[in-house]
Amino acid sequence: MSKHKDLIKKMANLESAEEPYAIASVFSVHGSSSGKVGDKALFDDNGNRIIGYIGGGCIENRVAATAKETLVDGVPRTVDIDLDSDEMSMGIPCGGYMSVIVEPQMINPTLLIRGMGRVVEVLCQLANVLKFKVVVQTSEDEKDRYPEAERIICEPLEMDDIDFKVDYFILATHHRNDDKISCEALKKGIPYVGVVASNKKTGIITEYLLKNGISAADLKRFHAPTGLDLKSKSAEEIALSILSEIIMLKNGGTGEPMRDLDNSDQSNGEG
Repeated sequence: MSKHKDLIKKMANLESAEEPYAIASVFSVHGSSSGKVGDKALFDDNGNRIIGYIGGGCIENRVAATAKETLVDGVPRTVDIDLDSDEMSMGIPCGGYMSVIVEPQMINPTLLIRGMGRVVEVLCQLANVLKFKVVVQTSEDEKDRYPEAERIICEPLEMDDIDFKVDYFILATHHRNDDKISCEALKKGIPYVGVVASNKKTGIITEYLLKNGISAADLKRFHAPTGLDLKSKSAEEIALSILSEIIMLKNGGTGEPMRDLDNSDQSNGEG
C-alpha cells in the first residue's frame, strides 16, 4: 500500500469539491534534513498545509509561500532551500540543502451559456479546448448540438436556482428578457456577464440595469456587446471574439498586439 494513500484520498476529495490545491514534492536532499526524497504535502490557496510532510518549520514556511504564489498564476515552481542559511523563527539553523517542486492544481473556470444556435455551438467547442467547464442552458431540441458541454440544462433556469459557481455567463438568446436575466446575474455576483447583442440593444439593457439597482461599479462586470473588436462577421468569429475577451480578462491581458508591447513583460508562451 502506498505511503501516500491518505494524501491521494485527500486529493480525490479536493478534486470532487472543486477546490484548488498545490502538491509539494521533495526531489533532492543533501546533508541534514528532516524532509526526505519522495516526501509530499498538499497546500491550499492560503498557503496552509492540508496534509502530508516535507520537513520542519523552516522548510514548510518557504514552500507554503511558494504554493500560495503558484495557485495565483497556475505556474509550477521549484524551491531550492539552503538549510544552513535559512533559519526558523527561533533562530536555529536547520542544516543541509534540499529542492522541492510545487505544482498547482487549478480548478477550471465555469462558463454558463444560455441560448442556442451556431454561436453557442462554437463557444462550447472553443471553451472546451481552453479547459473551461461548460454548462449550457438551452431547449430540449437543441441539446444534442453541444457534446462538448459538461452539463446540459433544458428546463427553465432562474438565477436563484443556480447552485454551482459560475465564473462567466454568456447570454445568446436574443430574448426580450435579456435585461432582466442580466440584472439577476449581476446581483448574484457573477464576475462576467456577457450578452450577444447589438449596440442598440446594449443601450436598452444598460438603461434597465441602472434603473433596477445595478451600480456603476457592478456595471463593469457587464459586457455587451460581448467580445473584443475583431470586426467579426461569422458565428465562428463572434465566438472567437467572446472567448478572446474572457481569456484577456482572466489572464490580465491588454488586448493589444504583442508587437506593440514591451517584450520583457509579455510572452505568448512559446520558446
